[in-house]
Amino acid sequence: MILFSLGLVWAEAPWEKQGNFYFLTKNTRQYFSATSAGANKFPSKYADYNGIAFLVRGTDDWKDCGKINLEDNNIFALPIRPGMKVDEVHLLIGGNVGNRYEHDKLLHLYGDNYYYAVLTLMFVYEDGAYQSLSVPVFWDWFHLGSGEWAKDGARIISLGNNPARKESTMFHVVFANPRTEEPIKDILLTDSWLSDRPSSEIFAVTLKSTDSLEAVPRQDRQYQKPVSTADKEPADKRTEWNFDNGLEGWIAGCSENWDADAVWQAEKYGRKGVVIIPACNWGGNKYSWIEKKVNLPDWDRINLQFLRHSAIYSEQDQQWTDGSLKVILKKGPGQETVYEKLYRGAWSIENIDLSRYRGQTVIVRFENHGGGMVHLNQTTSPACDAEDALVDDIRLIRTR
Repeated sequence: MILFSLGLVWAEAPWEKQGNFYFLTKNTRQYFSATSAGANKFPSKYADYNGIAFLVRGTDDWKDCGKINLEDNNIFALPIRPGMKVDEVHLLIGGNVGNRYEHDKLLHLYGDNYYYAVLTLMFVYEDGAYQSLSVPVFWDWFHLGSGEWAKDGARIISLGNNPARKESTMFHVVFANPRTEEPIKDILLTDSWLSDRPSSEIFAVTLKSTDSLEAVPRQDRQYQKPVSTADKEPADKRTEWNFDNGLEGWIAGCSENWDADAVWQAEKYGRKGVVIIPACNWGGNKYSWIEKKVNLPDWDRINLQFLRHSAIYSEQDQQWTDGSLKVILKKGPGQETVYEKLYRGAWSIENIDLSRYRGQTVIVRFENHGGGMVHLNQTTSPACDAEDALVDDIRLIRTR
């Protein structure tokens, strides 16, 4: 196991405070260091559940919620002051998203669709005693309704759909300290089953305590809803987008049944600056896209050219993973699919003849759908194995 121990000297207070409640901040990735699945679509910095406030959003450049890193058997130590007294620990979490039961043959008989993990919190007291409390965390895609489970001071409450991840469940977990008058040395968090790749997404932590802890006052904030389409954006007159420094004004989004927007990455497969457009056809067609309003040049012959690449090479199938990428041109209420190709492979130059649209203002959309025919290994889902499309160097080319 790896223990993440946090020092007692911080560049800034890791907590915000209101009354007897402390909220672990997201000013940096120091605590919520792992990327959370799905875009962060909470409209406010704080969200309230069952009368408890949670700090759910960080700085503007966070595209996701961020989560405590419990992968690879990690243990996370909350940044508390040793010797303080704590009443309760409240967690806001997504379900277990990665337990494949590779080491449990009995549960593996039920298939590859991972049932639950166990999330454990340990109160370690200064007198050398400790108390561990655990809750079962069901797999993220079970669509659990209202309900709860409780035992020995540990409680998990289903909150329904997760705003940060569509078609998945969010939970409120409560760990009540059984020895509230005893000074605490550490509060440790871990996920299990060990070595079975569990990963419960803890993306907010609230402490209840009448004791003192270095903190700043709670600071609320509202967030503007991001632009979702290019319809009202100004038309771009450029003819080349190399993505060396970001999305360059392309709008990213995804289908209503999913929350995995297209993202920019600084380097991938030998190229500086690429766009990753996710897809998944497991549990319904889930697709992502980028789009931009463009003034097409008034050339006699015009091609749309771009590079595309598959996401991951499968050692099991001895080929690249697959995705079905579409290029769609939208003009007013109408649209046309001008390119559609199921592809698996390394960087390839793709060309589309757009001559019939020359001189017009159109919205160009790159929309990726899952293929699901290439598997990464025997334990992963057969229909959602890295079906992302990588896109780079979109250009308008004058041809003869």
